[in-house]
Parts: sequence; structure tokens; C-alpha cells
Amino acid sequence: MSNPKERIAQIDERLEQLPKGTLTYKTINGKKQPYVQRTIDGKSVSYYVRMSSREQILLEFEERGRLQEERQHLVRYIEGLAEILQRNPYMGAKMGIGYQKFTEFACGRQFYVDKTHFISEWMREGQQISLITRPRRFGKTLLMNTVRTFFDPKYADHPEYFKQLRIWQDSKCREQFGRIPVISVSFGSCKGRDYRQSIRGMMSSLYLLFCQHEYLLDSDKLGDDDKKHFREMKEALFSGNESVIEDSIQILCGWVYKHYGVLPIVLLDEYDTPLLEAYADGYWNDMIATCRGLFHNTFKENEYLGKALITGVTRVSKESLFSDLNNIQVYTVTDKEYSDCFGFTEQEVMDALKCQNMDEFPKVKAMYDGFTIGSHKDIYNPWSICNFLERRQYISYWINTSSNKIIGDIIRRHPVRSKHEIEQLMAGNVVHKRINENITFQYLDGDENSLWSLLLAIGYVKADNVVKEQEYTECDVSVTNQEVMSMFRNEIINMFENGSLFYNEFIQSLLRHDTDGMEDILCDIAYSSMSYFDLGGPPQRAPENFFHGLVLGLIVSLKDQYRIVSNRESGRGRYDIALYPLQPDMDAFIMEFKVYDARKEDCIEQTASRALEQIEDRQYEADLLAAGIPRGRIYKLGFAFQGKEVLVAAQNPK
Repeated sequence: MSNPKERIAQIDERLEQLPKGTLTYKTINGKKQPYVQRTIDGKSVSYYVRMSSREQILLEFEERGRLQEERQHLVRYIEGLAEILQRNPYMGAKMGIGYQKFTEFACGRQFYVDKTHFISEWMREGQQISLITRPRRFGKTLLMNTVRTFFDPKYADHPEYFKQLRIWQDSKCREQFGRIPVISVSFGSCKGRDYRQSIRGMMSSLYLLFCQHEYLLDSDKLGDDDKKHFREMKEALFSGNESVIEDSIQILCGWVYKHYGVLPIVLLDEYDTPLLEAYADGYWNDMIATCRGLFHNTFKENEYLGKALITGVTRVSKESLFSDLNNIQVYTVTDKEYSDCFGFTEQEVMDALKCQNMDEFPKVKAMYDGFTIGSHKDIYNPWSICNFLERRQYISYWINTSSNKIIGDIIRRHPVRSKHEIEQLMAGNVVHKRINENITFQYLDGDENSLWSLLLAIGYVKADNVVKEQEYTECDVSVTNQEVMSMFRNEIINMFENGSLFYNEFIQSLLRHDTDGMEDILCDIAYSSMSYFDLGGPPQRAPENFFHGLVLGLIVSLKDQYRIVSNRESGRGRYDIALYPLQPDMDAFIMEFKVYDARKEDCIEQTASRALEQIEDRQYEADLLAAGIPRGRIYKLGFAFQGKEVLVAAQNPK
């Protein structure tokens, strides 16, 4: 739709050119004749439409009717926009991409969706330190800058920035406008191929932070020693002296408090960027030591801290980073708090489309809807929506904004267990997972949970039917939306190829009936990438189900040669896995999985034998025989597991 106000002006201009009055018909000599009825000097006058001009007049009145109907529709549309702009006053502004400072949006300079109610919620929550995790490009940086602009005395003379926004309706927050000093820093630039390069990025961010507070050098509340120390720390950060990093924010808080007499707010954006980079590029130990010291001094040993807000993508485990911080509250994508403060709600997307004169909501929903934050469904990624409003093309915008290096590394280190579940997601299915949202980087290599934690935190999957139990989150996960699905199909599944050695070797061993080869592969996987909990620590985790899924993932690429069936009734029970050959000259397989039980067996060999006995006793081959597969081509395999020990027993066809 073109600009509705411009279109109304065009319609009004055309209506002035068209004949006035009303087209009516009178019956004369039994035949209807057209007349134009007009009001002149308060009197109604009818004019007969002559044959010579009748066709033209009729067409013009038909056009007038269409234009009047269109005008009424546009007027109603504009009235609807007025209601939208009443609650979101800057949605009708021009669209711009890449702006991250609130002052670039204030007073309608750019298209802006009002999220200032976050400030009210954050102040009302009352937590001293809040860590909020959301996917990339979800509006975290802009919202942090909005918080800074609202509280910082630097902007106290600009209440017009907020007067039309939701926060101004909160009288308690309004009283705090421009009255609390803010120390704001982002670690988004702390990236590099090694520790030295990344730490230079951190020091550069801290140096710019000190530059923002150079007014302290003119403060009559700071002594000469304080000012000298300020200059020395600023110079040290500029010259690359790492020794000042850990104390920098803590000491700056003290000086800011001296100047204003008010405990400052500390805002730390993208806190986990240096840690993600460090893990991916192999300098984790150095970086975690620096960050742990900085965070400890800033958020624990800091008597001059008022409140703190930390944002990032992932929830780094407390043991890794915040081990001695008891005053930090974490809000992840599965928590209800702040659920509509980051990202666009469905109503906001509908309103934005109307304000930007676009009537394409069903298509936009199909492509970009799908994020779930807490119990709030139908959340949209702002980056995708804003780019769509700017470019008006249905393409993937958001998935190209971040690196998948860490996900690729995890998949390549232990690809087997997850491939089957990833393929289920790509098929549009739901996978039930028990996820620990804390990411313990030093254990990523042996913890499959890390993959699912990252997929959830980054936003590639969404969680439904969430049940929280201490640090674990039980949920049903599925691919977030159509935009992300294209990334799964084009990128994620290819990451498994570098780990395909396990698949190929296991399949080759299976097809040539090499039980020793299968044992070697499973043992290799167990010792290289399985944890105690994977291997059956707590009994409620049903370890047989775990190994069942593991082998199913190893053989899934045989689907072009076999019909792979899991947990199907046959004979007098349910077999674990059966492979039905699609060609008559191929072998069939029945598999049963058992975990060693000291109450029933003396050794793992007895466990494997018991698996084979169950195949025989319950006549699991009945369904394969009924499918026309000769008994002489049905191979039976008993898999036994004891901790990380694996034994495969085979019973060849009779």
C-alpha cells in the first residue's frame, strides 16, 4: 500500500474532477432512464443523461463510487494507525538499520518499538544484579542504551526523549529520570584469534568507558590523588597494561559516587562474547581468569555499586564465572520475567506492518514467527522484522548475524548422539530434552547438553511445555521458525559430516557382521565424549534408552537401504531396533540393548547373552518373517553396556 495520506489527497483531487451529484434512474414509458441529481442553491435538480454522453457519465460515476469506497477504507485505516501510534508513537517513523543508541530513535528520528516498560519491571524486581540472556540481535544493546539514557544525569535536560513512551506513565520511575549515574560498557568487541588480541578489545572498551567519565577530572568532589589515579588508569588501558583491568570498573564506581553522591548503575552488555571467543579459539583458561577477577571486583567486592544489569546470549555456569556471587539473579529464555521486553510481540509486528503501509502479516508470520520467551509465545526477532520492513524481501536475515563455530566444534567432537535428533527437528518434529541451561565451558567436550543449551540460548530452537527442576529444564524443543529451518538444512546438518567417521565405520562393521568393530566404535565414543550421567548414573535416566538412541543415530544414514523401525511390537513383545532390507539380497537385523545389572548378572557377557535370549524368547523375528524376509537372512545382536565398557554378541541365522 502506498502512503495512505498521499493516496487520499490523490482521490480528493480526482473526485473534484468527476461529476457531482447522485446517479438515479426514472422509469419513462416503461423504460429506466438515467438522471443526475444535484443540489443547487438548496434545491434538488435532476438532469437527464443524454445518449451522446451517457457512456462517459456512467463510467465516471462508477469511478466515483470506487474512489469513495477506497477513501472510506483509507480513513478507517488512518484512524486505526492513530490508535497504534497512541501506544507506540514512533512506529510510523522512517525505517533505519544498524542504529543502537536510544538518542538516534528518540522523538521519532527512526522507527522505534517502545520497550521502556522494561525499566519499570527491572526497578520493581528489586534485584541488585540481574543477568538476562537473549539470542543475538534481540534488542539487548538498544535496551541497555535506553536504560542508560533514562537514568544518566547527562540526559536530565531531555525529558522529551521519554514523555511519549510507556516509562513516563510510571511516576516512581519518572522521579528517578536523570538522577542516577550510569557506568556502561560492552564487551562485544572483545574478539580475536588469541588471548592478546581479544584482551586488547576489552581494554579498548574500558578505555572508552573512562573517556565517557572524563568530567570527573573537573569535579571538585575528587582530590588531586584521585584525578592522578584516573589519568594513570586511563593511560594504562590505552597502552595495553592488563594489570588494571580487574579493578577498573570497581574504582570508577567509587569516583562516580564521590562526584554525584549516588550509587551508580553498572551496565555490562555482551558479557559472554570474550568467553565464547576464548572457548572457540583455544584460550579459555587465560580469559576466564581475567573475567572472573573483573566480575568479582565489580559485582562482589564493590561497596559503590547501586544496581547492575548484565546481558548476553548464554548463561555461563556460576562455577565458571560467578562462583562467589550470591546476589546475582539470572533470567534465561525459559523464565517468565521480562518475556516481552526483548524481541517484538505479534501485536507489535502487526502494528509495525500497518504503520509501514504493508499488508503482509500472514507471510511474515509464516517466515519469522516462532520464538518463545518464558510463557510468551509468538515472539519475533527484531533484526529480521526491521530488515524485512526496510527491504521488503522474504529472505533469512537473522541467521547470518552470528558464527556457528562453537556449535560446529561440539557437533564434530561428539556428533553421533545428536544427528538423529537434529534430523527429527528438520522434519518438523518435537524432541523432548532435559537441559541444563548453565553452560560449563571447561566440560563442553564431553557434555552433549552443551549443544542443546547453546541451540536454545542462541535461539535456533524454542522450548515449550517447560518444567523447571533445580538447574534442569524439562522441555519440548523444536526449530524456532522457517528462517531458522533454512539454516538447519543448509548449515547445521553439514557440520555432522566432519564427524562422519563414526557412522561409516559402525555401518561397515554392522553390514559385514563384525562385532569387534562395532564394540571398538562404541567404546571410542563412550570414552571420548560420554559423561557419567550419560552412562547410567541415576537409574531414572533409563540408560538403555540412551544407548538405543545412540545406535539409532549411528545407523540413520542407512535409511536409503533399510526401513529402520524402533520399538515395534513383534511376537510377544517390543524389539528395540529392527532393520528391514529394501532389497531382497540384503541381510536384516534385530537389536536389543541391555545395561549390566549386578542383581541379575555376574558379568557383562551374561548381559549380552540375556539380550539375545530375550530376542529368541519373545520371538521378535516374527514381524520380519511376516514381511517375507527369509529366516536365513535375519541377524540378531545383543548390545551390553557396563559403564563405558561395551560388548556386542551376535546370533547368526540358522
